[in-house]
Amino acid sequence: MPLVKVKRFAQVTIPADIRQKAHIEEGDYVEVKYEGNKVIIIPKRITDKSADWQKRFDEAIAHVRRSAQKADITEKKIEKAVKAVRHRITR
Repeated sequence: MPLVKVKRFAQVTIPADIRQKAHIEEGDYVEVKYEGNKVIIIPKRITDKSADWQKRFDEAIAHVRRSAQKADITEKKIEKAVKAVRHRITR
Protein backbone atom coordinates (compact mmCIF):
# COMPACT_ATOMS: atom_id res chain seq x y z
CA MET A 1 0.00 0.00 0.00
CA PRO A 2 1.58 3.28 -1.07
CA LEU A 3 2.13 5.96 1.50
CA VAL A 4 1.64 9.57 0.40
CA LYS A 5 2.56 12.75 2.20
CA VAL A 6 0.18 15.66 2.67
CA LYS A 7 1.99 18.71 1.33
CA ARG A 8 1.49 22.43 1.49
CA PHE A 9 -2.14 23.53 1.04
CA ALA A 10 -3.25 19.94 1.89
CA GLN A 11 -2.20 18.60 -1.52
CA VAL A 12 -1.59 14.90 -2.02
CA THR A 13 -0.34 12.98 -5.05
CA ILE A 14 -2.33 9.91 -6.07
CA PRO A 15 0.18 7.20 -7.05
CA ALA A 16 0.37 6.49 -10.80
CA ASP A 17 -0.77 2.86 -10.59
CA ILE A 18 -3.90 3.87 -8.66
CA ARG A 19 -4.62 6.74 -11.09
CA GLN A 20 -4.33 4.31 -14.00
CA LYS A 21 -6.64 1.75 -12.39
CA ALA A 22 -9.20 4.48 -11.57
CA HIS A 23 -8.78 6.15 -15.00
CA ILE A 24 -7.92 9.48 -13.36
CA GLU A 25 -6.07 11.88 -15.63
CA GLU A 26 -4.72 15.40 -15.23
CA GLY A 27 -7.57 17.88 -15.19
CA ASP A 28 -10.17 15.33 -14.08
CA TYR A 29 -12.45 15.98 -11.12
CA VAL A 30 -12.75 13.77 -8.07
CA GLU A 31 -15.17 13.73 -5.18
CA VAL A 32 -13.55 13.52 -1.76
CA LYS A 33 -15.52 12.36 1.24
CA TYR A 34 -14.92 11.11 4.74
CA GLU A 35 -16.65 7.88 5.81
CA GLY A 36 -15.94 5.54 8.68
CA ASN A 37 -12.56 7.03 9.52
CA LYS A 38 -11.47 6.83 5.84
CA VAL A 39 -10.90 9.45 3.16
CA ILE A 40 -12.48 8.24 -0.08
CA ILE A 41 -11.63 9.66 -3.52
CA ILE A 42 -14.19 9.01 -6.27
CA PRO A 43 -13.47 9.91 -9.93
CA LYS A 44 -16.20 12.08 -11.47
CA ARG A 45 -17.03 12.85 -15.07
CA ILE A 46 -18.59 16.22 -15.79
CA THR A 47 -20.61 16.73 -18.95
CA ASP A 48 -22.03 19.78 -20.59
CA LYS A 49 -25.75 19.80 -19.80
CA SER A 50 -26.41 22.20 -22.67
CA ALA A 51 -25.27 19.61 -25.22
CA ASP A 52 -28.20 17.90 -26.91
CA TRP A 53 -26.80 14.37 -26.79
CA GLN A 54 -29.92 12.75 -28.23
CA LYS A 55 -29.76 15.03 -31.27
CA ARG A 56 -26.04 14.34 -31.75
CA PHE A 57 -26.65 10.59 -31.47
CA ASP A 58 -29.49 10.74 -33.99
CA GLU A 59 -27.28 12.71 -36.41
CA ALA A 60 -24.50 10.14 -36.06
CA ILE A 61 -26.89 7.25 -36.73
CA ALA A 62 -28.29 9.08 -39.76
CA HIS A 63 -24.75 9.51 -41.10
CA VAL A 64 -24.03 5.79 -40.66
CA ARG A 65 -27.28 4.88 -42.42
CA ARG A 66 -26.52 7.19 -45.37
CA SER A 67 -22.99 5.77 -45.66
CA ALA A 68 -24.32 2.20 -45.56
CA GLN A 69 -26.90 3.01 -48.22
CA LYS A 70 -24.23 4.52 -50.50
CA ALA A 71 -22.11 1.38 -50.06
CA ASP A 72 -25.15 -0.85 -50.79
CA ILE A 73 -25.04 -2.36 -47.30
CA THR A 74 -28.50 -3.57 -46.30
CA GLU A 75 -29.76 -4.94 -42.99
CA LYS A 76 -30.05 -8.38 -44.61
CA LYS A 77 -26.41 -8.24 -45.69
CA ILE A 78 -25.38 -7.23 -42.17
CA GLU A 79 -27.43 -10.05 -40.61
CA LYS A 80 -25.87 -12.55 -43.04
CA ALA A 81 -22.35 -11.31 -42.22
CA VAL A 82 -23.00 -11.48 -38.46
CA LYS A 83 -24.34 -15.05 -38.77
CA ALA A 84 -21.25 -16.06 -40.76
CA VAL A 85 -18.92 -14.59 -38.13
CA ARG A 86 -20.83 -16.25 -35.27
CA HIS A 87 -20.68 -19.55 -37.14
CA ARG A 88 -16.90 -19.27 -37.51
CA ILE A 89 -16.46 -18.35 -33.84
CA THR A 90 -18.55 -21.25 -32.50
CA ARG A 91 -16.73 -23.87 -34.57
